[in-house]
Parts: sequence; structure tokens; C-alpha cells
Amino acid sequence: MNKTASLNIDLSLLPEGVNEYHYMLDDAFFSELDQQTILGGNIEADVRMFVVGEEVKLTLALKGEVSVPCDRCLDPVEMPVEAEDELVVKLADADDEDDNAIYVSRQKPLFNLAWLLYEETQTALPLVCCHHEGECNPQMEELLQAHLCTNEE
Repeated sequence: MNKTASLNIDLSLLPEGVNEYHYMLDDAFFSELDQQTILGGNIEADVRMFVVGEEVKLTLALKGEVSVPCDRCLDPVEMPVEAEDELVVKLADADDEDDNAIYVSRQKPLFNLAWLLYEETQTALPLVCCHHEGECNPQMEELLQAHLCTNEE
């Protein structure tokens, strides 16, 4: 069974009240997704779903680290991830328009958390992901220095 299939939640079967889940997002999880940004990682994800009727208040908490390409040398670099977020998920007959909620069809109440957890991880990363000074691939550093534009007076 693949990692992302285990993140399917049938919203119609959730009991009212609090439902809590704990997931480990590892290398296998990130490799199964259709993305090239995160090479792998080790993230602990806690998901809390508070169900009232057909509305679910979703709380996500992520902590760990991921491997991404360095923006300078393209070699993998480990980046810490820590994030918390709250969302509202509602069962609906059609795609309702509301920027503050995610709508899931009553006919297909299966909600997959995989992409949501990936996006939360992705947005927790800094805008520039790179090695500390002097830790980049030396060959790439040489190439970058050779093509560096300088302002000569």
C-alpha cells in the first residue's frame, strides 16, 4: 500500500467531535507525489479534525526536516520545517465558492490529506534554500564565480 493512500479520510464516516491522526512523512511519501521540489524528508504531522455536522475544522502541525535542492549549487540541503495551520473542510453538493473553506462532494466524501500536507511543508520553507557559506559544491561555486557579473570602474 502506498503512503499517500493511507492519508485518505472518508469524511462521511468521521464521528462527531475530535479525531486525531499522526503521520510520518518520509522519503517514500515525497517520492510518490507528483512534485520535484522536495527530495525527501522526515516530518511528523499531527492532524486534528473537529467534526460538527458536515463541517470539519482541520488543524495541522508539522515538525521535522526535508531535503531540497540548494538554490546555489543544486546539491541536496537539509532544511528544518515547522508549521501550524487551521482550515475548514465542508461536505457540499456542488463546488461552492468560498475562499475560507475546502469543499468535498457528498457523493465522494473521500478527502486525501497528502497534497495538503505537502503544500503546508512547502510553504514552511524559506524563500531561498541554500547551504551555509562555504558548504556548497566547490565545482559549482567555481562555475558561479566564473560567470559572476561585477561592476568594474
